[in-house]
Amino acid sequence: MHMADKNRRKRAALALLAAVCITAGGCGSAKAPDADSQSPASEAQTGDSDSGEPSAIGQENAGEETNPESTADSGNAANPRNETNPGDETNPENITNPQNITNPGNKVSGEQAASAPADNPAAKGASGDASFSSDESITGTVHSIVGIITDATTYSLAVQVPEGDIYYLTIPASGVGGNLNSITVGQIVTLSYRGSLDENHAALVGISDSSLVTGIYVEEYAFAIKIMNAVRRMDMKGLSELTNFPVFLETGDFSSDIGTSGEFEAIALEKIFTEALTERMANYNLFDLEYTDAGFVMGKGTPSITFDVDDDGILGIIGINCNPAPVNKE
Repeated sequence: MHMADKNRRKRAALALLAAVCITAGGCGSAKAPDADSQSPASEAQTGDSDSGEPSAIGQENAGEETNPESTADSGNAANPRNETNPGDETNPENITNPQNITNPGNKVSGEQAASAPADNPAAKGASGDASFSSDESITGTVHSIVGIITDATTYSLAVQVPEGDIYYLTIPASGVGGNLNSITVGQIVTLSYRGSLDENHAALVGISDSSLVTGIYVEEYAFAIKIMNAVRRMDMKGLSELTNFPVFLETGDFSSDIGTSGEFEAIALEKIFTEALTERMANYNLFDLEYTDAGFVMGKGTPSITFDVDDDGILGIIGINCNPAPVNKE
């Protein structure tokens, strides 16, 4: 009886222990993770179990706890837009500004442009610098003359004064007052200068239009100068090109009209360019030119050259008298 009670106590204790174990095992089963229902974080860490390929985040963060901030950073690293983002590659703010590359304003600044030398002598004179170069260091009183421009180059000017003399003036590198670009051969001008006209050591200081009126136009003076130059060079072709045919020719042993340029140019040079004619044209005073019933006559009496406009309004030579002036017999 005693043994039976003792055995019942043992079975009761084992039953109690078994109940406790079963209860404990049930609690553990409830807490155990379900292999078929993993959390999103676990899936992100372990990758896609069906495909067998790990995710990009799983590659970079293997063994680390998934962090939303680190996930966003990792996403940027793998984001194709950040790898080939056109905004980062072609953003005008990230590319060198084309204006800074090709803008002429960046090549030459205002100060550089101001310091650049001017090629136009008149432009240099406009700056107020009236100094002369070492070859033109002429100083002293400023004089003035009125005359007809007979020649003009970049470096000098020739002018005939009313007395008939022709003077040459140097154009200084520092420029002159007035507009040199507007002058023309045959124009009557007022010139201011320093130095000596007689020794051809005069330097031009300024130029302006003259108020002198002669009744002869610039074109007519310019044409007379062309005739003077052709005779001085004994240029038969040049003189022919200045002639309106037919032209009356007087050579002493010939006195008649020449109908064409071919006939004219066939005449011997010495018949046309006589000593008397060449000397008369070389020393001709343009201020003596005047219009007569015969036309514009260069030279009184003989020798002389006469020119006028034709029916088309073109200036041309209409008469050439090569005879020397008659000798006065007393």
